[in-house]
Amino acid sequence: MDKQTIKKELIDKSNDILVKYSEPDVVEDVSIMNMSAKTVFLGSLKVFNTEVIPNVLRDLEKNLKGYGQLVIRDQRVTPCCAPSYIHISFNITIKN
Repeated sequence: MDKQTIKKELIDKSNDILVKYSEPDVVEDVSIMNMSAKTVFLGSLKVFNTEVIPNVLRDLEKNLKGYGQLVIRDQRVTPCCAPSYIHISFNITIKN
């Protein structure tokens, strides 16, 4: 599978998860880092409803783990002039 196809699938699967839990954020892009021995895909989501965080993390794990080595991180963000949210980032490493 080529990198652009994987990128599109990652965006679509991330957005499907956000829609499933009625989250207003939209994933517009996933970054691709090309290295000699591996390719890394980097993406992130904003989740405002803290009650659905475990479900979102579980769904991400289930839907994205088949591509390669998956790492998911989450962190609470509290901006001064906007609602707080959880920033969930993922990276997927695929050996070339």
